[in-house]
Amino acid sequence: MSPSRTTPERSGAGSNAKPGSEKTGQTAQTARAAADEGRIAQRAYELYEQRGRQEGLALEDWLEAERQLAAAART
Repeated sequence: MSPSRTTPERSGAGSNAKPGSEKTGQTAQTARAAADEGRIAQRAYELYEQRGRQEGLALEDWLEAERQLAAAART
């Protein structure tokens, strides 16, 4: 076989995936991740305000917001 010939494995001909379905799945996943990040950011800001807007604890607020939202999702 010559190097320029495309095999089914290389062209994707043997795949059961519909054209564009991977991209659509990634887009939906990206949208969900962005929505999750938005909720986390909002909750982290609420924690920051509850603490009297004390600077320097953004990471702790973010992680606590993640924990709280994950716990709420499990219930």
